[in-house]
Amino acid sequence: MIPLPSNLVKAILAVHLAMETEELFAAFGEYMSKLFDIHRFSYFLFNNETRCYSLGYSTNIDAAYWDEIVFSENEAPFTILFDQDPLLFPTPMIWFGVRFDMYWAQRLTYHDETAAALVVHEFPENFEEHLLSIRFLLHHVTAAMVRATIYSEMRTNKEQQAARLELINEIGVMIGSESLEPLLATMMGMALKIMHAEVGSIMIYDADGRLKTEIEWGLNEKGLRSLYFMDETNTPYIEKISAGKKIFLETDLHQNQEIMMANSRYRINSIASFPLYTPYQHYGLLTIVNLDCSREIEEQKLETLRTISQLAAIKIENHQFRMKLADTLK
Repeated sequence: MIPLPSNLVKAILAVHLAMETEELFAAFGEYMSKLFDIHRFSYFLFNNETRCYSLGYSTNIDAAYWDEIVFSENEAPFTILFDQDPLLFPTPMIWFGVRFDMYWAQRLTYHDETAAALVVHEFPENFEEHLLSIRFLLHHVTAAMVRATIYSEMRTNKEQQAARLELINEIGVMIGSESLEPLLATMMGMALKIMHAEVGSIMIYDADGRLKTEIEWGLNEKGLRSLYFMDETNTPYIEKISAGKKIFLETDLHQNQEIMMANSRYRINSIASFPLYTPYQHYGLLTIVNLDCSREIEEQKLETLRTISQLAAIKIENHQFRMKLADTLK
């Protein structure tokens, strides 16, 4: 076995020791320059679900544009350079009217699946001499990148789970308090923040079984009462959803053919409602409208609010039981 050059060994160790993608790319850029005299290149990450390449790092393109440069697999301009020798005369990659020259590109795989692509924006001198070492380093960079990405996602998921448990714990602690309104106000604030919504309200059944607004943060009750399901009896929206146990979510209310708004003066573009119920009874409805639909609505966020809503329902149940007991003692 031919021993690897010491500098190449250092480069491989550097990329594998990096736990953050920024640190990994910094090491990668340093050794591409030191070992192969390649200073201008871009590294595109490939998403196997969306089948798109997105720019993850570049020494040639301003970092302000990285998040915006995305190509579908079929439209990526550099794929024609895969498995080819470097070009003597570059082919252009155009983005927002700016030209970026491409001389060579390499498809990078991980377990036989496309993981990334390297695009070189200058002619690589002494290419034949360095080709095996370049490919060897790229193999290790790609493996390290996949590992770093998985690590980052695991850490993010762990942080999100911790934040979710903290919110649930906060509501759980408040269940033991005597006052109901602080809990409902806290839950309303949590819901708007989690779902990135503009306004919302919490309605609770009164003693006569009618829904009454307890917390109103910008959402007029008349607006909610103007929503109807287009069934045989034109069932009011709040009555149907509050009587069930399912979350209702609609990100484009105007395209929903099952719901109509009787009064057009109220602007409701999207809506999410969470019934407040215990195993014994329904107690009301948490509703938020006009969500920021440009953000992904993750299932974990919905589950967090579902859990918080059920905890709040327990609080409402305990509060009403305490009030009835007090009236009985009187």
